[in-house]
Amino acid sequence: VANMEALTARYQSAPRSFLVVPVVGAFFIDLSNSLVITAFFNLVIKYLK
Repeated sequence: VANMEALTARYQSAPRSFLVVPVVGAFFIDLSNSLVITAFFNLVIKYLK
């Protein structure tokens, strides 16, 4: 959010981006987190057998 505020101060206000950018970023973080957790669990299960 601090980077977005710096860009807003330098260029101009884009109110929609303050909603869209965090939502899209959170979506990609959640997606990558689920992939990492799934891969980790699969490795643990593989080595426990």
